[in-house]
Amino acid sequence: MIRWLPFAAILGFAASSLGTASPEPAVTHQDVMRWADAWNSHDINKVLALFAKHVQIDQPANEKPLDYEGAGKFFSMIFKAYPDFHVTVVEAIVDGRSAVSVERVTGTWTGPYVDPNSGKVTPGNGRRFDHPGAMVLRYDASGKIEHVSIFWDQLTVDRQLGIVPK
Repeated sequence: MIRWLPFAAILGFAASSLGTASPEPAVTHQDVMRWADAWNSHDINKVLALFAKHVQIDQPANEKPLDYEGAGKFFSMIFKAYPDFHVTVVEAIVDGRSAVSVERVTGTWTGPYVDPNSGKVTPGNGRRFDHPGAMVLRYDASGKIEHVSIFWDQLTVDRQLGIVPK
């Protein structure tokens, strides 16, 4: 039960921030599915086409938000390190120009992982991960994603992949 407490807090945070979104143009559930489909395609150009040039991406493993160029490097690394990386949308919550994608994320670490902070390369070990996560997506007036906050349990994933936590 304790394990879900942080996840519930994330959803509470996301719901409180959704109410401040501009009403036009509205994000749809199809926009969230396009997001997941882009991830699952492993096509970096398809992923980047969803982003505004001024995008910022926050997630636990990065010391500072990723910009458009950093996003390209990050997603390319993910697709190389975890060639079967897959996002399943469990629930999509949309309001105005914001959305929360509640997800199940799976993959197998078979390719090299390049740490985005240090550049250190670690070869894959064949272990799988399977974890819940959430992404809070904010779209600009043109329908491009301008901000992403990625929430996931890094400790669980590290344990599943055999990584000793820092």
